[in-house]
Amino acid sequence: MPESSLRTHLRRQLLAHLTALGYTSNRSKPLGTPAPELRRVNPVRGGIAYGETVLHSDLHTRRCRERLLFFSRRRTRQRSSILLFIGVDESDGPALTDLLKELDIRNGTRGGHVQVVPIAPNSRRTTTATAAAAQS
Repeated sequence: MPESSLRTHLRRQLLAHLTALGYTSNRSKPLGTPAPELRRVNPVRGGIAYGETVLHSDLHTRRCRERLLFFSRRRTRQRSSILLFIGVDESDGPALTDLLKELDIRNGTRGGHVQVVPIAPNSRRTTTATAAAAQS
């Protein structure tokens, strides 16, 4: 699967996860540089959540590490932590967890506001006609 379609799949599933948790309103205020991929607000409680997607190829890039560090350290005006949800393919979940420990974002005592959301790969259903055409 191409990286763009995989990232789109991860973003959609992460957005569905945030919506299920009650973060339904899009935060439209620009937050400066860099901006997170997803910015959602819980309309009842007013809590803010950020969403980022991480591909396997991103795990080794400096840009990804800087973004994860930046968004994990963001705070509200009242100095409380902003929740950060990271959508990642199920197979890359352990590698991302190791990266978060290496960057000292999550360890035994800190980092509870950073949540890794493992997402199952996109399983497209193929019809018998499509499967037959693929075999020929």
